Amino acid sequence: MRRKLLPLLPGAVIGNGRMLATLKSSGELYRLFWPHIDQAQHLGQFFTGIRQVAPTPEGVWWLHDAPWYGEQRYLNETPVVLTTRRRDHPGLLVEQADFILPEEDVLARQYRVTNLSDRARFFNLVVYCTFLIDESALYDTMYLEFSHRALIQFRRNIFLALKLPGYPLVGYHTGRRDTPGDPLAAAGRGEFYGESYTLRAGAGALAWELGEIQPGETREATLYLAAASTEAAVLEQLARAAARPGQKWREETEDYWKRWLEQRPAAGNGGAEEAAFRRSLMVLKLLTSRETGASIAAPEFDPFYTGCGGYGYCWPRDGMYTALALDEAGYHREARDFYLFAARVQNDDGSWQQRYFTNGFWAPTWGKQIDQVGAVLWGYHHHFKLTGDGEFLREIWPSASLGAGYLVEHLSPNGLPEPGLDLWEDNFLQSTYAAAAIYGGLKGAAALAGIMGATGKAEEWDRAAQNIRESILNRLWNPERQCFLRGINRRVGCSDYHCALDRGEQAWRDRDPEGLYEIFWLEKDTRIDSAVLGLAFPFGVLEPGHPLMDGAIKTISRVLGNSRVGGIHRYERDCYQGGNPWILTTLWLGIVHALRGEAEQARALYRWALDNAAPTGLLPEQVDRERGGPAWVLPLGWSHAMFILLHLALEGKLSGQERG
Repeated sequence: MRRKLLPLLPGAVIGNGRMLATLKSSGELYRLFWPHIDQAQHLGQFFTGIRQVAPTPEGVWWLHDAPWYGEQRYLNETPVVLTTRRRDHPGLLVEQADFILPEEDVLARQYRVTNLSDRARFFNLVVYCTFLIDESALYDTMYLEFSHRALIQFRRNIFLALKLPGYPLVGYHTGRRDTPGDPLAAAGRGEFYGESYTLRAGAGALAWELGEIQPGETREATLYLAAASTEAAVLEQLARAAARPGQKWREETEDYWKRWLEQRPAAGNGGAEEAAFRRSLMVLKLLTSRETGASIAAPEFDPFYTGCGGYGYCWPRDGMYTALALDEAGYHREARDFYLFAARVQNDDGSWQQRYFTNGFWAPTWGKQIDQVGAVLWGYHHHFKLTGDGEFLREIWPSASLGAGYLVEHLSPNGLPEPGLDLWEDNFLQSTYAAAAIYGGLKGAAALAGIMGATGKAEEWDRAAQNIRESILNRLWNPERQCFLRGINRRVGCSDYHCALDRGEQAWRDRDPEGLYEIFWLEKDTRIDSAVLGLAFPFGVLEPGHPLMDGAIKTISRVLGNSRVGGIHRYERDCYQGGNPWILTTLWLGIVHALRGEAEQARALYRWALDNAAPTGLLPEQVDRERGGPAWVLPLGWSHAMFILLHLALEGKLSGQERG
């Protein structure tokens, strides 16, 4: 049976744009994606331990077990993760540095083992691993390749290989996991039976002799895990890795990332806030495919959809916010790559799917969302405004024209976009956020049309945008609550329909176009929704200081603010994962405050996000409503994108947006 990987927030994430790995806070390797950062996940289990051989033989002390304790952090905001593990009895300190080589699909695990006791001791380093290649327990083979002293497991054209150079291999055993032949229990006792070949559901255990370590002495060893499409290629990768000391690879990896981060010079005196800004840039790059430019929302942590619909996919909307943050920070090439990806995967009718794999394939979906069309078109124009890149404009113009045509064709008689899934993907209605995004998209497309000399299209799209703006102001403002409606004409269930009638709200029933079943509608969704902030940023329907935004901001802060732990909830009566405040909504409000010149309020929200980050500084999607701290999804790219944008806004370096 395949072992289910239940939802678990990682402690850290490392990668190179092709290979992506997540680590538990204990340093245990938890997930490994290759050759794309979103598919497939190949890891079953990967345990590392220390075994004392002499003077008194002991069983293996697995580093992830409870008697060990320590901390985990990123080194200098680069994706080199240092996990320290200390065990008072029997007196050991292990420093584990995990990183993925920037130009090779090789994960390196550098170990520094220090003897804290007052006597010399002999140690072995032990690894137990199982790989679920292509997320399958079928058709794989695990074997020991003796000439290279490497453990290899393959399935079809995916080969994973493990090697620790510089130390004698003193024990090995392979077997089928979850059977009596599984080598885990025997390896834990320090026993290795020498079986070198296993078919299906392979599991392997290896031991290397570290030798005698004197009191206070440290021994260093680096383990390499490589991925390739053939045995020859994966062994060649291991040979290249083994040809140099692990410390050299670590230094080169740090230097690579420092150079990339220095494209955006540090502001001020640095410090914790600048470090968090650079770490957010790092996260966005880790979550972006180096081959296609597509960015995933988060490393997949719930593949069985036990608590959600999955996060390891590219949403055009999330991708736009990532590209927006990278563009504003000066990383125009990365932003450009995303927009070119979006243009390549666009549907023939001008729309986009809800989400994609990073190679452009459609991902599992529960409905297209029209706001994403507006968001991408707005992003096209924003990128061109910042860069003046004529070649980019020529490349995306067909996509922009097609998308704008789609938006115009899908406007309702009331001047708003047709009903669809809202920003949060849980209600079907004419949402205020979607109207804002489509206004912004049409305004952006109209501006591009003017540059391209398509005067007729420019006028048509600008006129459509202005009509949407008028409809937003006339139909979506709720004076009773001094905020914009979440939306109008919301499709509801039968029970919600009758409850609405009992409350005296306007609701009606209809039939689908073929008359096969009833559809129930609610005229107005009066719940306060933080997504209406999109009217001011980024889509510029209203100036941040507009009187209506004054009321909306006050209402959002009062109604959606969490009185116990702080932060801003998504919308009233949100029950997803229990209903927690979100990092991105809190930062979104902070951005609008900053654009209004309200620096004190903006900085308070900025600091709240930092205070509720993970120990490694990664930003989650949600913050626990009772205790604070990460509650769900880590790291979320959109959270880090909004952090970058608020950081720049507080510095006065966020570019101005067009206002209606």
